[in-house]
Amino acid sequence: MSMTMTTAHMTTTYATYAEGMATGASTGAECAMPGAGLPPALVVDGLSKRFGGNAALDGVGFDVPQGALTVILGPAGAGKTTTLRLVAGLDTPDAGTVELAGRDAAGLEPRERDIAMIFDNLALYPDKTGFQNIANPLVIRRMARDEMEARVAEVAATLQITHVLHRLPKTMSGGERQRVALGRALVRTPALFLLDEPLSSLDAKLRIELRAELKRLQRERGCTFLMATPDFNEAMAIGDTVVLLRQGRVVQVDAPQRLYDAPVDREAALFVGSPQINLLEAAYVPGEDGGHMVAAGTQQAAPAHLALAFGGVARRFELGIRPENLRLTEPGAGTTSGAITGELADIEALGLKSVLTVANPAARLRVLVDSAEARPLRLGQPVELEAVNTPRMLAFDPDGGRSLLHG
Repeated sequence: MSMTMTTAHMTTTYATYAEGMATGASTGAECAMPGAGLPPALVVDGLSKRFGGNAALDGVGFDVPQGALTVILGPAGAGKTTTLRLVAGLDTPDAGTVELAGRDAAGLEPRERDIAMIFDNLALYPDKTGFQNIANPLVIRRMARDEMEARVAEVAATLQITHVLHRLPKTMSGGERQRVALGRALVRTPALFLLDEPLSSLDAKLRIELRAELKRLQRERGCTFLMATPDFNEAMAIGDTVVLLRQGRVVQVDAPQRLYDAPVDREAALFVGSPQINLLEAAYVPGEDGGHMVAAGTQQAAPAHLALAFGGVARRFELGIRPENLRLTEPGAGTTSGAITGELADIEALGLKSVLTVANPAARLRVLVDSAEARPLRLGQPVELEAVNTPRMLAFDPDGGRSLLHG
């Protein structure tokens, strides 16, 4: 017998896995609403997993509260999918535990975990229509035909796929297939949804629309979502909490805005934000009124929060300034001391906003401005910058990269 699986066979196998994971899942229209005293929907503690000599996960731990939308954020290879597969029971951890609603999941088969998972490979039945793929979990549970049709119609309308309900997956676009897979998960109401980059195949406009709809559905139904994505914009827009993974380890667990405002290290600051944060070699010099700092070829008063963090001790550090916290001024017109002078090296028009690159012998800085402000500018002309929102400045250790503002 040949050991080679056809693409259709592999797709059907994954789809069967997806159905089997939630055999015991509720088919009601609402998820179980969070309440006082309920345990977290999910507790991951010390999860480790190796594939050969590669450590995919190393001591990963975090909680997912009932009724929350938690996002696992990280680049390719960070361990996002591996984490979801361990939670779903599709792989076995080498160490650590998974608790579902206070119950140790060790030994539970995927179908016993009351979980719905959307795989990044979509896992559709190739010989079933869009309607049949979405409705399949309800057919398995012998839902009444009228109720099933109404449920599928509601989900399809939300995901804007009514027009593909009678088509086979091979006749759909990648984005349509992804929305059908998402619909098949959303048509039922398990204890936990696991979503592995569910919007990655969609165009930018539809991705923004559907992530808003996904968040609305999650809130209205009180469902618990754990979603993996490499897109920080998506994580910021949709998550209640973000778990930042890097090389199989948890770097930071925080609210989205705090992850942006107070990253724990240099790499986190670079990963979250576009245009990227400006990182400048800097030195703090203690003195009266909090002392001053030298960076980007200029000297300016040290913001109070940096002076406090340095404890009145001179030191080198990396100064972090987000591009939106710099302002363009006319040369010699700066309203504060410490203006940064340089030449305009690049203009990147992005529609409503533009990104300017200003260079001097000590640094290159990105500045986010309104495009109307950038329109009359010319490359090579002298410009001047001044920092605004100085309490939002960040500081990192120049050697290890850890934030100097965290305890």
